[in-house]
Amino acid sequence: MSNIIRADIYRIVRGKGLYITLAVFLAIILLPVVSGTSMNSGISYSAVEAFDSMEGAGGFMVAVIEVDSESMEIPEPPDLSDFFQPPTGAEAPFRVLMDSHNILYFLLPLIVFVGSADFSSGAAKNTLSHGVSRAKYYGAKLILSCVFCALLLLAYAVLSILAATVFNGFGGTFDGAYVLDVVKIFLPQLWLCLAGACVVNFFVFLFRQRDGAVSGLFIAFMLVPGVAIFALSYINDWFRSLFDYELTMNIGRMVEIGGMSAGDTAKALLVGAGYIALAVAGGFAVFKKAEIK
Repeated sequence: MSNIIRADIYRIVRGKGLYITLAVFLAIILLPVVSGTSMNSGISYSAVEAFDSMEGAGGFMVAVIEVDSESMEIPEPPDLSDFFQPPTGAEAPFRVLMDSHNILYFLLPLIVFVGSADFSSGAAKNTLSHGVSRAKYYGAKLILSCVFCALLLLAYAVLSILAATVFNGFGGTFDGAYVLDVVKIFLPQLWLCLAGACVVNFFVFLFRQRDGAVSGLFIAFMLVPGVAIFALSYINDWFRSLFDYELTMNIGRMVEIGGMSAGDTAKALLVGAGYIALAVAGGFAVFKKAEIK
């Protein structure tokens, strides 16, 4: 198993794709730090938070003005300045981790590269023919996926603090309490991001050589549920409760874990456990019966 992992790491480090991916990853970290905005696909927790901050009919605040002694109401754009203010180093992790599901899009090409490429090149068949069990092969790919996921999330948090401190100052006190506050968010987010990594792995072993199908389906998995729930919530508010079971939203809402009830926190973590269990078991079940060419 360790030999498979080492071989995959060697191939990734030798390829140009890793460095292109990391360059874009760094740009995604710097964008909210410098400009106060962020890049997201689909419906993220920060987007819903911004939308929910709008009050009044139609999502806009209402201003009351007086004209010739008569009052009249006009729509007024809401104040969303807090969402577009570049964060300080102390604020950075709490801001950028609202959109930490972004790391899964950077994890996707890495997993596809070390997964689908093995099946299309015949390397997987060759490895299995030399006595490596399918369980060990599957386990090696899964472990590597989770390690990459953890490293990306750690880099996302740490680099955001460093970059924001350089551009905007730290603006706070770096002490044990601050570190603990960040860790309280980081660990549950890591658990949920690992669930996303397991889902990517599932799609890799489901489609094997068709890396386009793997990428397309995972992106759909990340985008479609949130957008659909958000649209349906216009029909009935009940549909918003489905966000409790949507992975992207649960990753972002962990930023508010300090204000969440124990029940809501447990539900979010159990949702992650459910994704992990289904993805790992489903991926191995498919791979165990698949014909490897």
